[in-house]
Amino acid sequence: MSDALDRVRELRRAGFGFLAHRDEHGEIVTLEATRIYADHIETVLIHDEHDALAARCRDEDDPAVVWHRTGSTADVIADLLDLPAPGTRSAPSLARAMPTDLWVPAAARRRSAAPRGWP
Repeated sequence: MSDALDRVRELRRAGFGFLAHRDEHGEIVTLEATRIYADHIETVLIHDEHDALAARCRDEDDPAVVWHRTGSTADVIADLLDLPAPGTRSAPSLARAMPTDLWVPAAARRRSAAPRGWP
């Protein structure tokens, strides 16, 4: 677990914010880490040490996943943090199929559906 915790600390140092999703008993079931760029969003969903999903999506009216990985927490975080910054020459940019485990809020998928006053 130490390697996974070290990688989570790397996310914090890299500017990710965190949200703990809890069950009806208050137990954490998923830890979500998110970092927002001007035109991309990166998300890591951590279920346990051996089960995580990381993705980079374009932040647009119809968000497109340009990169994603599933696997151990340590591996997916390392792979995400190794990606070139969005907009740089070798950064992933082609849309891919959205992972079924990745939930994107409707307002992010359709900006026109966002409440008045939202960006």
